Order: sequence, then C-alpha cells, then structure tokens
Amino acid sequence: MEKDSRTRLLDAALEILGGSGAASLTVRLTEDSAALPHGSVRHHFGGRAGMVAELFDRLAEREGAPLEGEITAAIEHWLGQGRTLTMARYELFLMAARDGALRAPLIRPRDRFVASAAVRVGAAAAPTVVAALDGLVLDALVRGGHDPETLRVAVRQILASAPQQQPKVDGGLDS
Repeated sequence: MEKDSRTRLLDAALEILGGSGAASLTVRLTEDSAALPHGSVRHHFGGRAGMVAELFDRLAEREGAPLEGEITAAIEHWLGQGRTLTMARYELFLMAARDGALRAPLIRPRDRFVASAAVRVGAAAAPTVVAALDGLVLDALVRGGHDPETLRVAVRQILASAPQQQPKVDGGLDS
C-alpha cells in the first residue's frame, strides 16, 4: 500500500534528520526527498515548524512498542538497522531542548514510551531505566560501535538498579 503524501513527507524528514541532522532539514529538501511538489509541506503542516512538531508521533509509530521482547535486541536494532531513526530521535530531542514549542509534542510520545516500559520494570523505575537505556544507546552511537555482550552486561546493570519488577534481559519478567 502506498503511503499518503503527509506520511511520505514525515518519513522523508525523519530520514533527513537521521542522515544529515537538523541543519539539513529544509522544506524543499523534504518535498524533493518525498517526490512531492513544492508547497506540500505548507499544505499539510503549515510550514517547517508544524512538520517538525508532527515528527515526534510519526517517529513513535515507526519505532513501535518499546522494550518488547529482548531489550538488548531492541538496542542492537536501534544501533544497527534502525540507526537512522535513532539518530533522528536524538536530533528531535535536541531540537525540543532548544525550542520550548517542541517540548509538548516530544513529551506525549515519550510519556507513552515510558508507560510501556513501566509494564516491564514498574512505574517508579521506568523513567530512570528509559533514560539510562537512552544514555547507553547515545554512548554507543558516539563511540561508533558496540559489542553485544557489553550491551547485555550494561542492560543487566541498569535493570538491577530498578527498584520494582525485574525484567529478564532476554525477555519476560522475573517474579
């Protein structure tokens, strides 16, 4: 099934953000990358700012449910095949940190992500666990590589510090 124009624009913008960074994200490049006529971003989003605000929800849709299955497998995906979206996520975090108008659009999907993690690690621990996993992923991106066993050890350490339910590194919950 072919994506609609709005989705094509958002996906093109995520690819640009993840591949080249926020400075490269222009309306014209986004429209060209989506193979849509000029004026499409204005038509669908009112302009670049409106499009950027919509990117947070589209990114959450594309990344899927967090922490389903093996946590280290999710991290390896974020660092491997899903690297472009991971880079886009961090670009969006920085954009929201600099622009107060983008904080609410970031916080909504971020809160859903943390709530999903809470099912695995408990509500009290979820924000800390998610932040720690984000730090682990960002560190691996900056260093340019990752060793799966080192990731497993780091995930175990992070989860061991969670005060409530302890998820197994390879899947379900320990009692």
